[in-house]
Amino acid sequence: MHIFSEQKITVKQKEEHSNMLVGSDLLDNVHKIPFFEEDQFSSFLLLVDENVYALYGKRVLSALKKLKRPISVSCIPQGEKSKNFENAGKFLKPFFRSTLTRESCLISLGGGVTTDIGGFFASILLRGIAAVHIPTTLLGQIDAGLGGKSGMDFWASDGLMYKNMIGKIEQPYLVVSDVDTLSSLPPSEIKNGLGEMVKYWAGWGTPSIAQLAKIRDLKGQDAQTRAEIITLCQKIKLDIVKNDPFETKGERQKLNLGHTIGHALEGVAAGKLSHGEAVSIGVVAAAKLSQSIGFLTKEKAYYIEDTITSLGLPTRAEKMQVKKVFSALSFDKKSGTFVLIRDIGKLETGVRVDTTLVRRVLAEIML
Repeated sequence: MHIFSEQKITVKQKEEHSNMLVGSDLLDNVHKIPFFEEDQFSSFLLLVDENVYALYGKRVLSALKKLKRPISVSCIPQGEKSKNFENAGKFLKPFFRSTLTRESCLISLGGGVTTDIGGFFASILLRGIAAVHIPTTLLGQIDAGLGGKSGMDFWASDGLMYKNMIGKIEQPYLVVSDVDTLSSLPPSEIKNGLGEMVKYWAGWGTPSIAQLAKIRDLKGQDAQTRAEIITLCQKIKLDIVKNDPFETKGERQKLNLGHTIGHALEGVAAGKLSHGEAVSIGVVAAAKLSQSIGFLTKEKAYYIEDTITSLGLPTRAEKMQVKKVFSALSFDKKSGTFVLIRDIGKLETGVRVDTTLVRRVLAEIML
């Protein structure tokens, strides 16, 4: 077992502590992590997506069994449609067949969908039990599994999803990122995480373009290189979450760069566009809006778009109507404001933009 980095976040308002571990060979040695060795839990509830269970489920279960506590497992289908709130009862049922107490610990093993659902379930079961995330995707390790935001989507119909409308902010007790799991990712999942990394590059100037290119060739990188880049992204997010854990000061809104229009695109696409792809298009849209109101030069806006294109990420949305996407924007949680770009590494939050400009930019990013 190799731990390359360890970070801690403390949310002072609620005296919450959350530990972040990044390393390799961690799944088979979960029971050796001091957090679990403290003997504080009465049972373990494992929430895992079906595909991840086939890859890693038995290994994690084998490690947890060495702690000699009851374990119950709930397997959920892969993909965003699992975040439909109507699935909640079905997914929770296996946990009520075992010993569920306030000393139970819910472990989410999988990508961002699984950690979103698992974090939400832990926050509401018996009014709150311990949550541990073991994100197995690039997106999960750099973003979705961190920061305490959890929840489920509201599906207005089969063709329209409102992203993360039912949820809560509650820090997980522990996040374990084993970079070895990234070797099993298909190209689509690497692209999904890379789209979120582009947000960090545009908003904070890091990771560098060279590091982003390494992530594009993720399977060719050794464990330490992966861990260094993932830790870099985690640090950006955690530093902001420490200062603005409940998104009340405006600082945490910076993490939503590309997400306002990105979430609207993702919702209208209803599962046909990944989160990372939607965010990469959303960052391009944010650059165009920034240019249109004078925050960003035309050359810098083109540079952002060209960089995203060079990484093999989409900059345009296919087969969508401006009217539908604009309508979906009305459900954005930031009350109609945008996170915009003044320069690479310099953001402005809470910006109101004339609806005519928003419609124009939406038209520009549609194919």
